[in-house]
Amino acid sequence: MQHFQIVKTYRGNKRVSLSDLLSPTNSDCLNLAQVPDSILDILKMNRDKLQANKLPRREEEQSPAGENHSDSTNPVWTGMFNSMRSTIDYLSKTEQPIELMGRKLSPPNLLSILQLVLMPFLLFVAWSGWPTVFLIALGIALLMALADGAIARRLDQVTDLGAELDSWGEFALFITVPVCSWILWPDIVHREANFIIAVVVFHVVPALLGLVKYGRLTSYHTWGARLSFVLLSFSAFLLMLGGPSWPFRIAAPFVILAGIEQIFMTGILRKWQTNIPTLWHATRIEQSKIENALQESEKRYREILTNIEDGYIELDLAGNFIFFNPTLCKYSGFTEEELFGMNNRTIMDEQQAKIAFETFNEIYRTGRSCFVQDWEFIRKDGQRRFFEASINLMRNARGQPIGFRCFGRDTTQRKMAVEQAHLHQEQLYQAGKMVALGTLVSGFAHEINNPTNFIMLNTPMLEEAWNGIRPILDEYYEENGDFIIAGMTYSEMRERIPALFSGIVDGAGRIQKIIDNLKNYVRKGTPDMTESIDINAVLRSTLTLLSHLIRKSTHHFTVQYGEYLPGLIGNSQRLEHVIINLIQNACQALPNPEAGISITTAFDERQRRIVLTIEDQGSGIPVENLPRITDTFYTTKYEEGGVGLGLSISSKIVEEHGGHMHFTSDLGRGTKVEVFLPMAGAAAEVTK
Repeated sequence: MQHFQIVKTYRGNKRVSLSDLLSPTNSDCLNLAQVPDSILDILKMNRDKLQANKLPRREEEQSPAGENHSDSTNPVWTGMFNSMRSTIDYLSKTEQPIELMGRKLSPPNLLSILQLVLMPFLLFVAWSGWPTVFLIALGIALLMALADGAIARRLDQVTDLGAELDSWGEFALFITVPVCSWILWPDIVHREANFIIAVVVFHVVPALLGLVKYGRLTSYHTWGARLSFVLLSFSAFLLMLGGPSWPFRIAAPFVILAGIEQIFMTGILRKWQTNIPTLWHATRIEQSKIENALQESEKRYREILTNIEDGYIELDLAGNFIFFNPTLCKYSGFTEEELFGMNNRTIMDEQQAKIAFETFNEIYRTGRSCFVQDWEFIRKDGQRRFFEASINLMRNARGQPIGFRCFGRDTTQRKMAVEQAHLHQEQLYQAGKMVALGTLVSGFAHEINNPTNFIMLNTPMLEEAWNGIRPILDEYYEENGDFIIAGMTYSEMRERIPALFSGIVDGAGRIQKIIDNLKNYVRKGTPDMTESIDINAVLRSTLTLLSHLIRKSTHHFTVQYGEYLPGLIGNSQRLEHVIINLIQNACQALPNPEAGISITTAFDERQRRIVLTIEDQGSGIPVENLPRITDTFYTTKYEEGGVGLGLSISSKIVEEHGGHMHFTSDLGRGTKVEVFLPMAGAAAEVTK
């Protein structure tokens, strides 16, 4: 690079003009030999013009404070403007670009750099208290800001570097001018503070948002920004010259609207772009990008990937879908437009998304492929599915990671088959346990029935003997007064003994009933589902079996039996199994014995079905778990030994009877289970 320096000297209070400076006989010019010939030609041409026009040379008068005052018509300023104009013309005609730090600079780029260089000069002039010089320099900066874009378009030299330099120039201008104005015209700045702050904020904030998002200042150069810049420049100049403030106040809303527009554009545009006229154009650009990306993806891969059964997915480093084959749409239920750009976490629950993140992170760190199994994803319709996939890291031509590539297939059917086999195995195991339990219960029943029968047979005999000796004791009581029997007075014993006999008989009867219910529960059920069932009778039998558990779990247990309920057709033993399971779950959910359980049976005449409702005041079920509580092997009671079969089997039993179960729950307040069973006629229709 060539360097040159022109040094201006002063003698006394007299400043050397541009014509004298270029005079060959002037000793005040230093280092002119270092000036390039092309620049000297331009400057000498301006000197010749000054001499031809015979511009007057004015002696400057020194103020008492020693400050030099200049006029805009001074030959020095005239020469400066003419030199600048000629220099711009020279740069415009220069074919060889100038390089700076390895980057080629076009003439418009040089103007933008010169505009940035003027900013410290403006601050210096303002700090020195030279308003006239400041206005002239500001005018030059504004002309440069307006001229660089026009020159770039005229020379077909519009570049991203030029746009970025232009943005930095405007950014520096919007920061520098308010500061300088505050120094030179504090009264105006104080009066127009709100408008000035609004103008600065709505120019700086959009620029900084672009810097945060893209790493560069925004360079949209919208129509609104250009119009607001022109209006603001004119009105600000007018205000600094002592003109009215209403033009500036009118220009401020235009700046605000332009800033808001640029904020929205930054939110819409994914990548840094330049020279976008309006927000509408920005929207169209993004839409076009998406359409072009989809078309290109379809062109590249559809022929190869359409016919394969496995799903193929490409994700960027953030986990967004950037390419996939139609199989993924079939697996997920989403359309191509919905899936494109969607993040993988959208189709996973929180736990699965965490596992996926850790897996992708491990692949990114190590670069090794990974095979995953039984990953769960959620279809558009809410259905949960499973898949297995091989995942590897995608790299660009330079070896840098750019995303992930996955080949996978839906394994839901296979997993369901495995779970079904496991369920059958568990059911066989449970059936074996029930057979063993039935054998034990039969033995227990035989052993318990003998003493129970002894009690039931002998108690009436004792009661008859008591009734026989009671008249003798009454006669003795009347003659001799009250006496003691077994620590109690005869008068009290005479009233309590009949009740004791009655209690013994009732207790023995209850033992007999419990034994009968146990024998009925473990006996082999009828396979044809043709038994006539009274739901209230089944419920009473169940409550007898669970009476101890209920008394232990809650002090507030209520049962309301519906009247005149129609009969059901099915298997009472299996329905009893359902009710036992639901009541056990309700008891286990209670936090303390003060929480209650209520059971009701009723008939829905409109739907022609019987409704069994079991409601508890327990801990409740999280909303996200409700759809899964009847899934096979799903349980939240692993620590307590739960295997996740109770509600699954119960649901299947209810479905065998043509009904269904409905769960509603409020976390922390309780759960309500409704079992809907069609009456005998309706069940027949369902069977048909």
